[in-house]
Amino acid sequence: MKYNNLIVDELNKSVEITKYFIENRNYLDLIESAANMIVYAFKNGNKVLSCGNGGSHCDAMHFAGELVGRYRKNRLGLPSNSYF
Repeated sequence: MKYNNLIVDELNKSVEITKYFIENRNYLDLIESAANMIVYAFKNGNKVLSCGNGGSHCDAMHFAGELVGRYRKNRLGLPSNSYF
């Protein structure tokens, strides 16, 4: 299996990046602030727009899909669109 080392290396990089975000309070605060803005938008009858170009548009569509569909629990879809 010639790809095992590459796979392990990439997974380790992902763990390192995740740990970096957890250990840096500023990033946690920014993520929480973004989440609060999204909640505020929904509570005020607005929707979330996400956008990107190329691969980023795929991320934007996935994010919108998580809002429109069900993520962690059975619930109504939330208003969202993605644009490129």
